Amino acid sequence: MVLRRALLLAGLIIVGACSSNGNSAPPDTASQFSTTVPSPTSDGVLRLGLLIPQSGDGSTLGQPLVAVAEAAVRAINDAGGVLGQPVELVVADEGPDLAAALSSVDKLINDENIDALIGPLSSNVALEIVPTLVDAGIGVCSPAATAVSLADLPDDELFVRTSASDELEGQALAQIVAQTGVSATVLAYPDDPFGRDLSEAISRALALQGINVDVSVPFDPAGSDYASAVDSLPSDRVMTVVGDSESGGRFLRAMLANNKASTIIVNDALAAVDLADAPELTDAASKVIGVAVDARAGTDGVAEYLGAEAPALGAPMVDCVNLLALASAFSGSDIAAEFMPQVIAASRGGSACVTFATCLEIIEAGLNIDYNGPTGVLSLDANGDPSVATFVTFGFDDDGHTSYRGDLGVFSAP
Repeated sequence: MVLRRALLLAGLIIVGACSSNGNSAPPDTASQFSTTVPSPTSDGVLRLGLLIPQSGDGSTLGQPLVAVAEAAVRAINDAGGVLGQPVELVVADEGPDLAAALSSVDKLINDENIDALIGPLSSNVALEIVPTLVDAGIGVCSPAATAVSLADLPDDELFVRTSASDELEGQALAQIVAQTGVSATVLAYPDDPFGRDLSEAISRALALQGINVDVSVPFDPAGSDYASAVDSLPSDRVMTVVGDSESGGRFLRAMLANNKASTIIVNDALAAVDLADAPELTDAASKVIGVAVDARAGTDGVAEYLGAEAPALGAPMVDCVNLLALASAFSGSDIAAEFMPQVIAASRGGSACVTFATCLEIIEAGLNIDYNGPTGVLSLDANGDPSVATFVTFGFDDDGHTSYRGDLGVFSAP
């Protein structure tokens, strides 16, 4: 990120999948850390690492997720654990920047001997660390990294995610643009791997609708003042703005202050922007239409684990924990190369179940499972990505707060 925080609106969690981490974008080329990793061996204990931000801008989103993961592991262990042993959870800080995340991953691999990693939340961090984790034979399940290009990483079936790829959000954004009746749109996005990925997904989806991007505006995610960039934009146009809640939020505020656009269409991360401190922007904010994944069904499921209100990304976090544990139980192994190929299979095609305990009963009866946890139907595809997602729309109310507008529909991977 800067983490795309999520928004709790009248029982609706609008999940902002994550982009850059910290106050500046990481480099585009991988800066892999140097580490000597022994070949994974089995000790009969499933040991999960949890890599989420506990410091920096992302800590607001990351810290509540520790309790979610711990509660999910506790439920697994209350049901008898995996391979006859309690599942272990080792928590590490994704940190405010890439260097911190790399340091944490090094310790998780070499000092903690994890079998699989839950995280990171940031797409840019995931693009950097997943290759190293795969080389080390460590499984990875991210509840939030949504960059399209993650699906193209050579991963030996060791990487999956429980939040939909930005390819699906591109479809949802393009549908809103098409509903305005225009044949072209302005597209602004952060000039980092996440932003370029998402802008390309949107452009592909727009092309299928017969709509061109005739003005492209990549902006520096580390920038603090976007007034001049916004001043150069054409007037009275439908403009699509995507980004994370920090840099994308700053760019959106600059656009609202300029008030040149006829309509501003934004991605889920910008649901975290609160304009209550800027009443002068609320009139212009009425032009904003946002799209976000509908995770309302997941809030109740996660609340059952916590005995409290579910935090943002709680549902896909629980799904990562459960899928890794169920795959290990099904394969009878705590070696990632042996259990990770079962994660996709566990999400489709068998007997439907929603909790670890009920799914484990089916496995122990010798049957296949179709895990549908708090997020709902996952149906991971061959790349380990959710193949369907339901989107809703949001906007800003008169007080500058984001609010649910309506259902947009179900979108499927091409």
